[in-house]
Amino acid sequence: MWGTHPLRDGRVYAYAAAVTPAGGRAPDDERAGLLRRYGDWHHPVPAVLAAVRPADVLRHDVHHLAIPLPAYHAGRVALLGDAAHAMPPTLGQGGNQAVRNAVVPAHHALDLAAYTAARLPRPTAIARQAVRIARVDLARGRAAVAVRDTATAALSRLRPVLFPRGFDGIADWRPPYAAGDVQVGEPQGRDT
Repeated sequence: MWGTHPLRDGRVYAYAAAVTPAGGRAPDDERAGLLRRYGDWHHPVPAVLAAVRPADVLRHDVHHLAIPLPAYHAGRVALLGDAAHAMPPTLGQGGNQAVRNAVVPAHHALDLAAYTAARLPRPTAIARQAVRIARVDLARGRAAVAVRDTATAALSRLRPVLFPRGFDGIADWRPPYAAGDVQVGEPQGRDT
């Protein structure tokens, strides 16, 4: 999997993901390892790799919670972010959900059972979706990759028609409001 995003200042943010053993490292340097794996991919991947300095390549293992937690609290301890719902970065939601987790306990006057009740369903569903997407994105074997790529190309053309609001349920969260708070934007739904 590869992604490239231009930044406003002219730089480029790029990321890659591959299934490899945990804790692994390239035998020489990580840039050379990326060139071996992605150097013959389509434009602009080789150009991005040619432009990056070896010292600027960061490699990290990515883990997720295979079994969702039953609660985000135990006694007086609350879990936030990856401690509560580690997920693959395929939806870009790990940090977003962590920030949302940090807002909700204050709304519930630090009632941690209410925090769990309010927050557990949404990040759990998003984490499951992120895992499903990661499995598809990181498919291996010619047949699986061919099916994935064909389906992805077809869906990219149909997505606006079939799923016009594809990030609803993920990016439409609004913070909880206390009685008397001034609300800006859309009214708060039941999901916190």
